[in-house]
Amino acid sequence: MSSYYGLILVLLTFVSGIIWLIDAFTAGKKRKAAVAKLYEQTEEPSKEAIEAVSQEPIYVDYAKSFFPILFIIVVLRSFLYEPFQIPSASMKPTLTEGDFILVNKFNYGLRLPVTSDKVVDIGLPQRGDVAVFKAPHKPHEDYIKRVIGLPGDTVIYTYNKELIIIPYCRPELKKSDCPQKIMVSRTPADEPKYLDIAPGAEVGTETLHFVENIAGAEHGILIDPNKDERNKFPPMRSRKMRVPQGHYFVMGDNRDNSFDGRYWVETNFVPEEMLVGQAVSIWLHLDFDITTKGLTWIPTGIDIGRIGSIK
Repeated sequence: MSSYYGLILVLLTFVSGIIWLIDAFTAGKKRKAAVAKLYEQTEEPSKEAIEAVSQEPIYVDYAKSFFPILFIIVVLRSFLYEPFQIPSASMKPTLTEGDFILVNKFNYGLRLPVTSDKVVDIGLPQRGDVAVFKAPHKPHEDYIKRVIGLPGDTVIYTYNKELIIIPYCRPELKKSDCPQKIMVSRTPADEPKYLDIAPGAEVGTETLHFVENIAGAEHGILIDPNKDERNKFPPMRSRKMRVPQGHYFVMGDNRDNSFDGRYWVETNFVPEEMLVGQAVSIWLHLDFDITTKGLTWIPTGIDIGRIGSIK
């Protein structure tokens, strides 16, 4: 949906700019000449006479009013920051339904609006980043997950829901000089039980709450002990994935309630060109607790305690 919104913004900006430009070099010149002629004929023409010869068509007036605003919005959301709303529970406890986040668009390189072609290289995702991207299986939908595997890495997710990363080793390096295997650690959180309740629901699922450490960055994850990982990808003893060059492997922090790279059919990985940006902060959280059918979209409160940076 975001890609269509971006396309509509660009089209509106282009159309309003073209209308303004064409008018400035055609009818606009004639209106200016008519006002100048009016002053030649009368030293102090009346306000009504000036308005009569200088009146702009309403579509030109709208174009001149909206173009600067639209242009600023396009520049901001294309090259600097873009707002998103979290629609699902896949990134709990880090992000939850009702969070409104800001996504940094330049950390992963400047891209053209609509086409998303990169024009300036600035940086690339790091392990542990929370990234927004176009879903490989649904290119017009934006997904948000945590970057787990970088290009060339081997990622293993076991039946016991343990995460292991074998970092990419450059071919010119000796085996003894390759980066060490990463056994991603997790420890129980201060509140080891987490009740996962969807907005408007009366009951929830009790999950285990852990603090995971990837590349020195800590963040919360949820594990549902009642869901067996073996049912998701038999008959392997573990899920082992080698990340192709130019791609990334992503997972949700709500490990047993996330449709991510482990389960996509077409590909398990996100191509670099489908990255949108890095989620950096929550700027608003709205509660949606109404259970009445058809009214669940109405916010019932604001939780300012969730506002802040994203880990």
